[in-house]
Amino acid sequence: MQIDELLSQLLELHPKRIDLSLERIQLLLSKLGNPQNQIENIIHIAGTNGKFSTLKFIQKILETANKTTSAYISPHLIRFNERFELEHGCINNEDLYNLLYEVKNTNGVTPITFFEITSACFFLAAARYKTNFTLLEVGLGGRLDSSNVVTPKVSVISSISNDHHDFLGDTVEKIAFEKAGIIKANVPVIIGKQPFKVAEEVLIQQAKTLNTRAFVYGIDWNIEIINNKIHYTDAGGLLVTEPLTLHGEFQLYNFGLALATTRQFESIKLNEVMATNCQQDVILPGRIQKIDTGNYLKLITSNNELFLDGSHNVDAAFHVNKALENLNTTKDLVIILGMINTKDPIDYIKQFKGVKEIKTITIPNEESAILAKDLSDQLQDINTSVAASENIEEALSSLSKSNPNARILICGSLYLAGQVLKNN
Repeated sequence: MQIDELLSQLLELHPKRIDLSLERIQLLLSKLGNPQNQIENIIHIAGTNGKFSTLKFIQKILETANKTTSAYISPHLIRFNERFELEHGCINNEDLYNLLYEVKNTNGVTPITFFEITSACFFLAAARYKTNFTLLEVGLGGRLDSSNVVTPKVSVISSISNDHHDFLGDTVEKIAFEKAGIIKANVPVIIGKQPFKVAEEVLIQQAKTLNTRAFVYGIDWNIEIINNKIHYTDAGGLLVTEPLTLHGEFQLYNFGLALATTRQFESIKLNEVMATNCQQDVILPGRIQKIDTGNYLKLITSNNELFLDGSHNVDAAFHVNKALENLNTTKDLVIILGMINTKDPIDYIKQFKGVKEIKTITIPNEESAILAKDLSDQLQDINTSVAASENIEEALSSLSKSNPNARILICGSLYLAGQVLKNN
């Protein structure tokens, strides 16, 4: 409760939740002694989709190689503590409270956004809690994101597609330019598989402008399944390991991006790491996650399957649908959908094939959520039965009653995914 109160106070320091700029956080960091410059071996990760998954694969590879890691992740799903990982897991309540209190007092009443001041908190924590590597996930965009105050050892850019048009621009080319803002002079950048060629071109051009070596999927590195084995190749040679048992084809490319990234560090013996098959141990909560325990299972039949995914844009929805289609069992698909008001529910839901029924809900405790009735109204022209529900529980019960053998997917928002995991 004390942490929540402090976080509420931080939210009041700026009238906007998002106001992209680096000036405010740079001023605060200077008051704190510039802790971001005291952190070693930073790996900076941007992209529209796959940032978190790539980070988690990198983290698992490094830890399997006996390296310690810190990680900055956003948003959290259940507790704010999840955003700050310090070697052995999330920061504990006491340390988090003291950190927030210290940085809040240092900032005083100077206007600063919530993400900016909490990013400063992480930099201070990571500077004090020394680890071999620090992984930074970009919050929004890249060029003006609060994480972009560092000079990393490696920059990493995952899949780029349409999202956050109100902040990053209305074309993939403009969005890619913002993501390319994390590329630094003479710092290698690893570029993942891009669904849009124009995004790849923007990234490569920015690397050339800054005299930076770009390692690009399909040019400098590749990953594919051959004879039911993962084959990763680059100038360093061939790596062969077991296929991912979870996560779907989309995660194959995020795993490859993690391999291409860790290949940059000579101290990481990837042949030895891959022999452990450690990639199977990566946990990706809220990413094509099968829910097989908890209260929600009491609301559906034993023949239903329940999946959760925090995807909220077209490209991510396409890959979620593909992953579900590739599951061993064939079932009808029904969806519980909740989204925030900056997203496009029509184009999002069109990525799912053969959906039998949709229940819309208002994301609990989220002020920017589209109301369930409004969301249902927006989807009335698609060729599927759509109706609003009061809450997740009602939606689950209703869908299970009308589709007792179906696969049920809850999707549309990471905020919704967090509420599901919190309340299940």
